Amino acid sequence: MNILAIDTSTMISTVTIANDSEILGDFNVNQQKTHSESLVPMIETLLELLGMEFKDIDEFVIAEGPGSFTGLRIGMTIAKTLAQVNDKKLIPISTLLALANNSSSDKLKVPMLDARGNRVYGAVYDKEFNEIIKEDLYTIEDFSKLVNDLDKEIELIGDISLKYQDLFEKEKVLPINFRNTIGKSLIKLALENKNDYDLYQLVPNYLRKSQAERELLRNDQKNGN
Repeated sequence: MNILAIDTSTMISTVTIANDSEILGDFNVNQQKTHSESLVPMIETLLELLGMEFKDIDEFVIAEGPGSFTGLRIGMTIAKTLAQVNDKKLIPISTLLALANNSSSDKLKVPMLDARGNRVYGAVYDKEFNEIIKEDLYTIEDFSKLVNDLDKEIELIGDISLKYQDLFEKEKVLPINFRNTIGKSLIKLALENKNDYDLYQLVPNYLRKSQAERELLRNDQKNGN
């Protein structure tokens, strides 16, 4: 079975192709282009390099979020289109859970993504990847306190772990090559996932309203609606 995984949760575009036993190709690009410009060419290039076509892919995997609103929307749209056109299954995987799976240590795994304004998308998992602190949107102060109150050795994972590492006790930051890209973890989690999903019901997991939605809500409240 061949699996193609996509992640557009952050500035990094990731495309990974694997079969049941090994990673065949892993393509990560951190650049200023939008995911809408880079993602499809990346997919086509990796397939070509591997001598494969879309018909050779048996399942698609998408990092469903949380993360960048625009990135998540683009990634989900492209993944759903590919799955629909090729009549294949699409498996959504939590971005934070995939980040946590970059670590194989016995420490508590603390994946974090930047939500701006001193806020983070965060969660905590144990060595078996059970959720200890639920995946949610937190202020960095609240999240670091929740983590420190656990009084356990932790491993910080994610694109802002270096920025906030001083707020955490008993911390270790995962090396940069493991900290951000999650293609291999998406493949691993997809192989373990036996659930069936309604392709047409799949949506990104934003965890909070977009800026446009928040502005609309504020305007409605001002107008007494």
